[in-house]
Amino acid sequence: MNFKLKLIAAAMLSAGVISCAEVNTNAPTAEQVNPLTQRLADRLATVEQGVEKLLAQLTLEEKVSLVHANSKFAIASVERLGIHEMWMSDGPHGVRQEVSRDSWKSAGWTDDQSTYLPPLTTVAASWNPEMAKLHGNVLGAEARHRRKDVILGPGVNLARLPTYGRNFEYFGEDPYLASIMVIPEIKAIQANDVAANLKHYALNTQELNRQKVDAIPDERTLREVYLPVFEAGVKEADVYTIMGAYNSFRGTNANQSKHLVNDILKGEWGFDGVLLTDWDVNINTYDAAMNGLDIEMGTRADSYDDYKLAQPFLKMLKEGKIPVAVLDDKVRRILRVQLRIGMMDKNRLSGQRNIPEHREAARKIAEEGIVLLKNESVLPLDKDSVKNILVLGPNTDRAHGKGGGSSQVKSLYEITPLQGLQAKLGGDVNITMLRTRPDTGIPAIAGDYIIKSNPGTGTPAWQVSNWKEKARKNWKHWSWVPDSAYTAPADSSMEHVTMKTTIKPLESGVHTLKLSTIGDFRLKVNGKKVLAHSSEDGKEFNYPLELSTDKEYKFEIQYDGNQNFVLGWDAPSSLFASKEDYIAAAKVADAVIYFGGLSHADDRESQDRVDMKLPNGQDEVISNLLSANPDTVVFLNAGSAVEMPWVNDAKAIMWGWYGGMEGGHAYADAIFGDINPSGKMPITLPVALEDTAAIALNDYNSKESFYKEGVFIGYRWFEQQNIEPIFPFGHGLSYTSFSYDKVELSSASFTEGGTLDVSVTITNTGDVGGAEIVQLYLNDVEASVDRPAKELKGFKKVWLNPGESKTVSMVLKPRDLSFWDVNSNDWLIESGKFEVMIGSSVANIKLSDSFNYQ
Repeated sequence: MNFKLKLIAAAMLSAGVISCAEVNTNAPTAEQVNPLTQRLADRLATVEQGVEKLLAQLTLEEKVSLVHANSKFAIASVERLGIHEMWMSDGPHGVRQEVSRDSWKSAGWTDDQSTYLPPLTTVAASWNPEMAKLHGNVLGAEARHRRKDVILGPGVNLARLPTYGRNFEYFGEDPYLASIMVIPEIKAIQANDVAANLKHYALNTQELNRQKVDAIPDERTLREVYLPVFEAGVKEADVYTIMGAYNSFRGTNANQSKHLVNDILKGEWGFDGVLLTDWDVNINTYDAAMNGLDIEMGTRADSYDDYKLAQPFLKMLKEGKIPVAVLDDKVRRILRVQLRIGMMDKNRLSGQRNIPEHREAARKIAEEGIVLLKNESVLPLDKDSVKNILVLGPNTDRAHGKGGGSSQVKSLYEITPLQGLQAKLGGDVNITMLRTRPDTGIPAIAGDYIIKSNPGTGTPAWQVSNWKEKARKNWKHWSWVPDSAYTAPADSSMEHVTMKTTIKPLESGVHTLKLSTIGDFRLKVNGKKVLAHSSEDGKEFNYPLELSTDKEYKFEIQYDGNQNFVLGWDAPSSLFASKEDYIAAAKVADAVIYFGGLSHADDRESQDRVDMKLPNGQDEVISNLLSANPDTVVFLNAGSAVEMPWVNDAKAIMWGWYGGMEGGHAYADAIFGDINPSGKMPITLPVALEDTAAIALNDYNSKESFYKEGVFIGYRWFEQQNIEPIFPFGHGLSYTSFSYDKVELSSASFTEGGTLDVSVTITNTGDVGGAEIVQLYLNDVEASVDRPAKELKGFKKVWLNPGESKTVSMVLKPRDLSFWDVNSNDWLIESGKFEVMIGSSVANIKLSDSFNYQ
């Protein structure tokens, strides 16, 4: 069996498609190899031969047709040779609903629902590679059932900035954690005859001007922080496709960077798959072709023939400006992927979708990702003693799956927190839900009134268009937001924004519009201007508007300014409880649960948040509740860090990320102790945005980022600067307790080319079973370069019954000790002392030892 076949067999083994007994890379017998294994082995053994046979028969024009899109999500077929269209789909946590062939409008299918999995940040919070494997297997199987060939995930960009809009899609802030978790995810996807797509290569760490901002890190930072997860995907998981990032890298788009693509990805790492663009990137034909881009997707052009790698590419080839060998390399890669995933194999796997096992997987992942941040004898709640529960907060009955941007999922259902509680407690417990809003400020118009929504998702939303000038003739970009509010980017000189939606009142009568704006604001209703207001101080402005329940109203907002506006209203009868009412209810309830946090109005593609505050005045409501009932449980859904000015007053805080279609069930189980929370934070939760490196170093803007903090991303920065966060990286509590003892190293020295085993004994010293995540951090004590005080280099999740002890072992490899040496342009380990630290978080080290590298 050749080396490539061994890698595939290993991938199948990790993904659970075959067992250890089914893998024998020497001389497998008929009894040892099942039909599935043999089918794949036969297919892979002939891939290169098939590639060359097809390549030899393709015309120049046919070859070019394969390297650019011929629809929103496909590249062309060559049916005379049996080459079918290769179909892609968004889907880092569920296969996206079908869109029209040539537009972003819904295709109108009624059977394109998919399992809505918890996003990858939830997977990262589980610190359990088995959850990544489970996640990838569901994603791959459902993509195949939807007849997709490439699933555009997993996403692996690191959470450098807490306000980055896409943090929720990724594996957190640490390169080692992300690298370990991505391997089983990719292997499991590809074991289903679907190509995984590792994205976005590289340094896509902000949405602010994401298509043009230039990432300019030094080489050591690039190699140690932002490339390891991609390297692991290539070398350890054998990923078939990679998506380039929107941003530039050192002056040119990342997709056409010679250093990133030809030198590192395809050169040093030996990647033999396909590099494709994100949708609408800033490339040019020559550089993209010569520097390694294989497929161009989603370019804004009048015709697919106008793509940079379409007719302009063909013209350069015919003129001899680009060698045909460059094109042939791209086509070989595309055909290689197609043959590997069985696109020409009549026995290709067909996949499964929306089956009970997939829903169970979604629930299991959600459960393992829940993090218990704080608990002062409040949780778990007791079903027998709690008879009257008050639930509040914007996420109580909010579904999240249909938002977030390209990661949106059309699921069969989504269990909200309220539904999860109702299903668990039935009629035995009285559950009262109140809607709240702050007394101060203007809350946006509630989504309950919005009926015409984002056509691609079905969610209540405002369509936002950004224009280049006040006349609104030259369009910049568009997006969708759920709230009638807008905040301009921090470095904006002037924004020209139009927001539209259709509203149907819940009752007839006078609705008092309430407006706060800094800038020029105009509102049209059904095409008629009803108010125009300009302000430099944001003072509240009121305007009465008569609305009727038997009519629909088209609202159109135009805003010109560089600050913000909020449009709200007081309806004749408010949806919201008064402060006096919800405080009174909190005082008499047996339990109060506030489901707050963010939504995909905040965590979403195309826009970063402007701050870390909880939106819509949640902090004010939470503080009021804690004053009225100190045992209030604060349960947060969010994919990024938020401020918690009330944290010292809260006794119980739980973090649930976005829980997928079964999230509400998982949350209820954790709150009432039917499961024991075992997640740990894959991100740092700062006290304030100004504590984070990019903001503190003034290195976040729309033009260029130098990554001034170097290798000190996330917790490494907080340790270096001696800044205490609200909750540190790796933190997470349990309903039981654990003791650590007997740390042992296999040797007192580490020699070149060797490894070193680290073991520690963990005991469950509490009264209930639970899982602990043991974390290994390393410190190069005598380094000649500035290295972090702690770098995560190992972790294991272990389940223990009460009183049970287990020995956890982790292995340190040479790369774990290394740093990138800019002088030799290679990884380097210096002789000297290394400290091994074992703990339950980066800030809670239990044991330590040391060894010498010689």
